[in-house]
Amino acid sequence: MSKLHDINIYQPTSTDVFFFDNNVWMYLFCTIGNYEKEKQRKYSVFFNQVCIAKACIWINSLVLSEFCNAWLRLEYNKWLKKPGNTGKRDYKSDFVPTQVYKDVIKDIKNVLPTLLKKTERSTDNFNAINLDSIYSELENCDFNDSYYLELARMNHWKIVTDDADFFKNNKLNVEIITANIK
Repeated sequence: MSKLHDINIYQPTSTDVFFFDNNVWMYLFCTIGNYEKEKQRKYSVFFNQVCIAKACIWINSLVLSEFCNAWLRLEYNKWLKKPGNTGKRDYKSDFVPTQVYKDVIKDIKNVLPTLLKKTERSTDNFNAINLDSIYSELENCDFNDSYYLELARMNHWKIVTDDADFFKNNKLNVEIITANIK
């Protein structure tokens, strides 16, 4: 079972090693998400504490992919609701050629260097991943979350997330820091 920490209480130290889930990066850097302000504040305060402590935050290409795609999908869903876009339902042929899409790409490209400056890039050593561990978690969370849990277990990372799927029935004993404690 995972060890769950309340983000309001957990005090990061320089020896901590973290992996931030995409939902946290969205809270921190995606301004259009219309997120709950209090949660945004909690993750922002924690992120600043991690930076002050000079703790390590690992990131990989899969999280960056999720970040870019989630931001683009948020904008696409907003775009669909605008007058004149009724009936336009194909993301690639209808949305990608628009100026809105190009503007979002520009915003993402401006944010990524800041995000990457605060993190260490990680390889995932897919050849060494225990796929059985990933498969065992698939009943509780999606593939990416299950994959992150296994990476965290292998690398002794603490996951920072707002996604309760990570700690529902996590059998990998991964430490989780979250504001999603009820």
